[in-house]
Amino acid sequence: MDQDGRRCGYSTGQATRLRLLEAAEALFGDRGIDSVSLNEVRIAAGQSNAAAVNYHFGSKEGLLRAIIEHRIARIEDERAAMLDALQENESADARSVLAAIVRPQVRSIERGERYVALAAQLLAGDHDLYGDYAFLLSDPALSPNGQRIHALLKARVGHLPPPVADRRLALLHTSSLRALAQHQRRRDAAGAPPTPLFVAELIDALAGMLTAPVSPETLALLETRAHAEQ
Repeated sequence: MDQDGRRCGYSTGQATRLRLLEAAEALFGDRGIDSVSLNEVRIAAGQSNAAAVNYHFGSKEGLLRAIIEHRIARIEDERAAMLDALQENESADARSVLAAIVRPQVRSIERGERYVALAAQLLAGDHDLYGDYAFLLSDPALSPNGQRIHALLKARVGHLPPPVADRRLALLHTSSLRALAQHQRRRDAAGAPPTPLFVAELIDALAGMLTAPVSPETLALLETRAHAEQ
């Protein structure tokens, strides 16, 4: 086969792979990872070859990994650009940093992607386990940008006891993903992405969770635990 023929075959294979990937993303995001078979993915992608999914991805875990890798690069690039701008602004408050978690996820939804719904399922454990790698890829807190976000936020909540700050920081990413995924499922029939009001209120809620005063009850329990560990 000549070079043009090889190029055509490669292009056709890549197009098939992309159709399978996007069909799986939509089905997994809408119905849940465990509720969708690889055969359903193949049919939704318009592929007659029964081995098409296994040929391109090897397994459902491989397919999940491919979806995450396909989507996460653009989200992380957008997040990095926001963080670069924030790090030049020492007066930026916690809410501005939290926007770097939420807004790239919102833009993914606006593009019609189901990445947010898929990542929310993986992080919440709403599925059978499909390997540590897919889980780690889907957790924004474990990415280099996630670590940058945590460092920026930790510097802005120095008044909190370290165990409290750490637990609140751990909740931010999953809370954002879950809220946006639920909103997308409710609104998707109308094709409407999150409204500016919804996004602003979500960032407000995350900021409130992060910066809320520590109650006397929590402080007492922390003290009791510290004594018990001595």
